[in-house]
Amino acid sequence: MRLPLALACLMLLRPAVAASQTPASDEWLGRPVADRPFRTFLAFFSYSRDVAFETRTVGKEEAEGITVEHLSFQSTPGQRVSALLYQPPMPEARGVIILHGGTPAGKDGAYLKLFSTLIARAGFAVLAIDLQYFGERSTELLKTFTEQEKHQQLYNQPSTYLSWVAQTVKDAGRSQDFLVKERGLDPRRIGLVGISRGAQLGAIVAAADQRFAAVALLEGGHFDALETGHLPAACPANYIGRISPRPLFLLNAENDADYRKEISVLPLHRVARDPKHIRWTPGGHGSFTDEDRTALVTWLQANLK
Repeated sequence: MRLPLALACLMLLRPAVAASQTPASDEWLGRPVADRPFRTFLAFFSYSRDVAFETRTVGKEEAEGITVEHLSFQSTPGQRVSALLYQPPMPEARGVIILHGGTPAGKDGAYLKLFSTLIARAGFAVLAIDLQYFGERSTELLKTFTEQEKHQQLYNQPSTYLSWVAQTVKDAGRSQDFLVKERGLDPRRIGLVGISRGAQLGAIVAAADQRFAAVALLEGGHFDALETGHLPAACPANYIGRISPRPLFLLNAENDADYRKEISVLPLHRVARDPKHIRWTPGGHGSFTDEDRTALVTWLQANLK
């Protein structure tokens, strides 16, 4: 993606970041951008809804009443989204799109399959997609998927990261289009769930695309422990408050070493607006309990009726 002149202007807005890999904050956590500059950010996320999906089904299997379809579809020119579509035996025309974390397996990660299956059992169609550079969409940009490589090559490269954020917003939007146009879901009953890095991205996706009826962000934050900063158009603090008045579910771990409670999570929670439901779970990053998963499913059922 070639970024326009506006990117150069946004670079000038980027605050200085200390050389240490634990930034204390940035200005947007205290004061998110006003509506006028925010509207300029939206230009990064525009796409044509007229592009044909050219859906390809790779395979389909059924386990304990849940049908899982392995497929791909055209997102934007030059970008195909690979995905798993989970469908219950009696779907209710409502659905959830899930954004995974920074695992190389992408949509095929064990934790994501568990969440997807549980949500599908509650009557939702669930579309778990691979983010660009992950899963079936891996490229030469990331080879080892170590935390150091991901940060050096992607997360701490401001223009590359913004381009990736923009593609994720478009892919999520096209996923919503796909569920409505190709699978017949009710556009008013589609929610978004983001986990870890997918939650950090999900705050941006849900504010940029107002069609998502309910949003759940699990174990994400403003930045992770190795990030050194980002451009304002890629900062979740400038977006999360704009999810309101749609319902927001926030789940974080008390002792998360990736998204640290005091400097990354709590400040972002404060920027988020009502209606928001905040839940804390003991343990570290990824330590979801059965009670946490049940709480998420119950919340989705209540807010995507």
